[in-house]
Amino acid sequence: MNDNITTEHSSEGLQAKAKYIREEVDRSIKHVQHNRTKNQNRASVIKVAIVSFSMLATILLGLQIGLRSEAYFKQIAFVSGAFVTALTALEPFFNFRALWVEHELALARFYRIKSGLEFYISGTKAEELSLRVLEEFQERHDRTWDELSTAWIDYRRSKELKR
Repeated sequence: MNDNITTEHSSEGLQAKAKYIREEVDRSIKHVQHNRTKNQNRASVIKVAIVSFSMLATILLGLQIGLRSEAYFKQIAFVSGAFVTALTALEPFFNFRALWVEHELALARFYRIKSGLEFYISGTKAEELSLRVLEEFQERHDRTWDELSTAWIDYRRSKELKR
């Protein structure tokens, strides 16, 4: 039996499936881009805050202005150091950087799926679309989401076990 067209899968039905997969991949790309950017921003803010508070504490502890001012600056440096400690402890718990990297990997996979799908669709006549090939693209899409979800769950589990 010809795998390209069966009585259950007309060329219109296969075109509709191709369109659905294309739109689903586009939605996935947008969603993952958003989450990647959000995690990237959060990771960057935490890193900049740690460096800034560390720098502030170091500078304030090194200042020798006068007895009264030194005590005031040392208190600010102490508070700044406390922020560094708290942020450094929280950073691995939330680990936005790891999530950013996972989303970056997923995004690359989605772009490869999109590219392959566009290449396949643009070079194939509607009546020659293959259900099997379209299902393979859908499976790759689903597998990418599964891998991203599994990475996140595994990461969260490892953090729970270390508490």
